[in-house]
Amino acid sequence: MESNRHSTAKPEKRLQLLSREFRATKDEDERKSIAASYAKSVDQLIKSEKWKKIPTLEDQLPDEWMPENFFTFWSLQPPRRQARRTG
Repeated sequence: MESNRHSTAKPEKRLQLLSREFRATKDEDERKSIAASYAKSVDQLIKSEKWKKIPTLEDQLPDEWMPENFFTFWSLQPPRRQARRTG
């Protein structure tokens, strides 16, 4: 599971690692799991009140997979969400 694999990495580094894993797979279930781990890391960074630098685009998931609180925290306009294709 992704969250266990990167549990010792700092949250900022975890975002980078998870975004790379996300892009390396096309498996929908695996992507959902990675996105959930990514969202958890975003929550940790927000709660720490020490998150000073927005991740580069390479360290972000595609907009439709990014957690809503990421956009709120960085005062960004959230993208229009389209339903994700399944199966």
